[in-house]
Amino acid sequence: MFKLSSVRSFSIVLSTLLYLPLGVSYAAQLDGAEPVKEFEPYFYLGAKAGQMHYQNACESWSIACDGNDVGFGGFAGYQAWQYLGFETAYLDLGEAVAHYSESGVDNTYIGSMKGWELSAVTRFSLSESFELFAKAGSFYWDGDNRGPNSRNSDSDWAPILGAGVEYQLSPSWVARLEYQYIDSLGSELIGGSNGHLTTLGISYRFGQSAEKVQPSAKETPVTLPEKIPPVTPKAIVLPAVTVTSLFDFDSSELTNPDSLAPVVERLKQVPTAVAYIKGYTDSKGNAAYNQALSERRAQAVADYLIAAGIKPEQIEVHGYGEQFPVMKNDTPEHRHENRRVLIHIQSTTSEMKPEI
Repeated sequence: MFKLSSVRSFSIVLSTLLYLPLGVSYAAQLDGAEPVKEFEPYFYLGAKAGQMHYQNACESWSIACDGNDVGFGGFAGYQAWQYLGFETAYLDLGEAVAHYSESGVDNTYIGSMKGWELSAVTRFSLSESFELFAKAGSFYWDGDNRGPNSRNSDSDWAPILGAGVEYQLSPSWVARLEYQYIDSLGSELIGGSNGHLTTLGISYRFGQSAEKVQPSAKETPVTLPEKIPPVTPKAIVLPAVTVTSLFDFDSSELTNPDSLAPVVERLKQVPTAVAYIKGYTDSKGNAAYNQALSERRAQAVADYLIAAGIKPEQIEVHGYGEQFPVMKNDTPEHRHENRRVLIHIQSTTSEMKPEI
C-alpha cells in the first residue's frame, strides 16, 4: 500500500502534467504567437541504460553495502497530442548487495527489482532539435531478496516520476537523457527502498517526415547573469571504518588505545557519523556475568572516545556477552580473540572545501 503523502504528491504531479499543456496553449494564443502547425500523432520505440541507485539499501549494522548497479530497459510510447502522450516500459533495476556479520560469519544478501512502468508524458520544444519532457505514472515492481538460507519475493505498485531532455538526431531518431524517481520500492517482507534511475537512451519515431512539426515561438534575447554563482563544496564519500580491540581475561581495561585513532579521526571529521560499539567475551564463566563484562568493555571504549573529544550522541554501545564468537573457545589463543570490542562506522559523506 502507498503512503498517503506519496499518493497525494503523485496526484498533484499527474494533474499538473495533464493541465499544463492546456495552459501553455492558451497563453500562446494570448501572447499573439504564430498559428501552430497541425500536429500528427506518432508511435515510438526505444531502449535505455544507465545507473540505478537504491537509497537506504542496507541496514545500519551491515558490514558492507553496495546500492548501485546497472539499470536498463526498453520503452514504447504514443504521442497522442502535441503536449501529451503515454509511455510504457520494462525496467530491470539491477541488484543491491549487503554483507552482515551473523554468528561470526559474513553472510551476503542480494535484492533485485524489475517490472513495468505506465506513465503520462508531456513534452515542450526548446529549439528545432531539443525537447524537454516530464512524466508521471506507476511502476509495477517484482522484487526478490536472496540470502544464504532464505529467499523471499513480493510485488506491488509504486509511484514513479521522471524528467529529461531529448535531442533529435534525425527526423526519426532521437537521443534521450532521463532521470526517474521511484517512491517506496519493496515491502516489509523483502525490504524497502527509494529508487533513483539515470539513463541514456535512443528511440525511433514512426511516420516522421523531414519537416519537424513544432509550434513557432517568438525569439527572446539571451541575457548573461550579472553575478557569478558561488562555488559550492564538493561532496566526497568516505569508506567505512571497522576496528577491533582485544582484552585480557576478565578485564575491561583497554590494552591498545592507539588502535582507536582511526575511529576518533573519522568521528571528528564527520560530526554526523555514529560509531557502533559492540562488546563480547569468551565462554569462560557465568553467562550473566559475561553479559555484564561485555557491556563494561564496550563502555570502556565509549569512555575513551568521549575523553578524546567525541560527542556522546555519536556513540552507540551494545553488549553481547559470549554470543557470536569469531573463534571456537577451545584454546587460550582462540578465547583471547573472542574477548573483543568491535567498533564500526559505516561509509559517510563529507564536504571538501573548494580551493580559492
